[in-house]
Amino acid sequence: RPSHPNNNQSDWMRALASSSPGRLVFLSTMAAAFEVVQRPALKDNYAFLLHDAATGCTAAIDTPEVGPILQVLKEQKWRLTHILNTHHHWDHTGGNAELCAAFPEVEVVAPAKEVGKIDPKVDTPVAGGDTVRVGSLDLQVIDVGGHTLGHVAYYGPALKAAFVGDSIFAMGCGRMFEGRCVVSKSFFLDATRTCT
Repeated sequence: RPSHPNNNQSDWMRALASSSPGRLVFLSTMAAAFEVVQRPALKDNYAFLLHDAATGCTAAIDTPEVGPILQVLKEQKWRLTHILNTHHHWDHTGGNAELCAAFPEVEVVAPAKEVGKIDPKVDTPVAGGDTVRVGSLDLQVIDVGGHTLGHVAYYGPALKAAFVGDSIFAMGCGRMFEGRCVVSKSFFLDATRTCT
């Protein structure tokens, strides 16, 4: 569920206006094109793919269901190079094993605090303050622990968008399965400072 942390709605509205349903095209300040494709998955989730046209790199942000991800990859003729997991719950990692089998070279990036809970592998464990690179796009890792203690979000300043998993929704935040509201409050304060 992408969240748009700054209040510059004109950029966001231009992106929406130039996009087809389920597909958003963002232009960075470097004039490189990045695309974000969103598809429904499971009964109440979404699959997001982030593509860097300049390098051909494509990341799946969480893998709730393999079918929608493979469909976008096939339609667009993209290759999956990265999986970015926000947290360990099955509805965000359920497609990892099948996608890793189909794309053996894929790099799996996931919260360092949840490495042992994510199958079949984690190549790059991350924590708040780290930076992940997908092609030419840098994504800042933000600690958003609360829904799960290791939950992270990925913020792309060039996209002016964040991929927040189950930490922020339109009307609130995800259930606090492992964390407490105090932890979540610190996330909102950190995210506001990082994303503005």
